[in-house]
Amino acid sequence: MIPYRQRYRKDLSDLKSLTKDLADHVGDAIEKSVIALSDSNVDLARDIIKNDQEVDDLSIKIENLCMELLVLQQPMARDLRRIIGILKIGIDLERIGDLAVDIARVAAQSHNEITKLEFIPRMAEISRKMLRESMVALMNDDADMARQITKWDYEIDGLYVKARDKLLKIVIDRPEVIREGTSLLMVNRHLERTGDHICNICETIVYIVEAKREHLN
Repeated sequence: MIPYRQRYRKDLSDLKSLTKDLADHVGDAIEKSVIALSDSNVDLARDIIKNDQEVDDLSIKIENLCMELLVLQQPMARDLRRIIGILKIGIDLERIGDLAVDIARVAAQSHNEITKLEFIPRMAEISRKMLRESMVALMNDDADMARQITKWDYEIDGLYVKARDKLLKIVIDRPEVIREGTSLLMVNRHLERTGDHICNICETIVYIVEAKREHLN
């Protein structure tokens, strides 16, 4: 049997690993959903929607472990902040996963009548990078790295505006593609929201490490 304190430290370590696994899942989903959209790959889009159950299951596993640690171990100081913080990070990651599924649903119904926009894949690429780096910051308890990551969100916001303006112009000039144009405007918004959720994650990392609440976006 694992000694009491050793088990406690292992559970805290497992929380980090499970959170990284969840981030990897939702990061892949964001990347693949935009590929499915760009390539009009309905099968890939359906796979993303189907695999969302894995994200939900992993989220529940993290939540249950957090609650078990809070109730049974009564953690203090940074350990308490870590558990509460990971609960919050899990919520942001699950919402990113939901946004990926929403993009996949658009991809599954897309007719590819509008010229591909270079802005949307770039937004997904930056989001994936931010998410990967945020997990490095979490694993290493690196608050300064978390702060730096949020600066990439400015590029996402700039791309969001460019894509929105271009899509609106297309819809005005070509009313026959208004349905797809509206769907792509939603995708554009989903990716902008993804960046916001990752900024929330970075704010939570700062809170875990330094017990500070900072608005980083």
